[in-house]
Amino acid sequence: MSNLTTNNDEKIFSSTLIVITICFAIAFFGFGYVLVKLPEITPEQIKLYQEGVCIQGSWRYALILTHILTFVLIPLAMRIFYQALNNIILDPKLRTKAVFASQLGLAFIMVSIASEIGWHVTQCWFYQNDFTMLNFMFYFFLISGFALWADGLSKETNTITNIINIVFALSLLAVSILYPIGYQNHDPSFKVPIYIALTLVFTVLTYRGYKIIQDWKIIFFPIFSVGVNLSFVSILEHYTDPNHPNFVYNALFHILHDVGGTLAGVAIFTWLVYQKGILQTQKTTSNETQLSESQI
Repeated sequence: MSNLTTNNDEKIFSSTLIVITICFAIAFFGFGYVLVKLPEITPEQIKLYQEGVCIQGSWRYALILTHILTFVLIPLAMRIFYQALNNIILDPKLRTKAVFASQLGLAFIMVSIASEIGWHVTQCWFYQNDFTMLNFMFYFFLISGFALWADGLSKETNTITNIINIVFALSLLAVSILYPIGYQNHDPSFKVPIYIALTLVFTVLTYRGYKIIQDWKIIFFPIFSVGVNLSFVSILEHYTDPNHPNFVYNALFHILHDVGGTLAGVAIFTWLVYQKGILQTQKTTSNETQLSESQI
């Protein structure tokens, strides 16, 4: 019988919802706090527009195209994860949770990228590591999206998984408290907890992804999403001075940070899940059909 058959357990509000509700309450309290504290557009961004520090021409179009690609990749990933997880996970309750969390997590990633695009527009596409509400929304929904993704791939719900979810929520709260302080002090080091939180989430997501698909190549997901991503960000930081703008390198390393980082990581994860949950399933079904026909 297909794994896509209707689940007889129609209960929406389960006991695990309490922990999830607490986690969302903690995280979104921090989100609301930042909404109150941060301005929508900073004086530095207004200055960029006034002084004409903008990336123009082909580099601008390349940056726009790079960010729009996310809205092609993520819906494709959502479709693949929906089908693959239905094939891989046999437990109906776990399957429902995994599919829902992965879909919501991937949707949050699109919200994150939409916020990032808005942030870059206010920068006139000249990347600067500044503090704005749109920039915070980018990080907040990126961490939330990958955390939901990680939760969806957990093979069971127990004390450990609940503790991990609460740690994720508290990490978002800590990031939310520190972000306005970084803005007030013009200190980018207050963004370091964001990178720590992302690394923690990626570690859990990678481990749980491996447990689901049993493929060592899943290690390339954090290598690109974290390692390559942050490497290009660190290089990019050397070309963000609006007083001495280097438009070519600012745009180039910005593009490489996105394409070689987040997009590459999600694409790798999606391909591995596609191989495990769809291609292998199709191959197995085909072999079983041929064997059945040969016995007739």
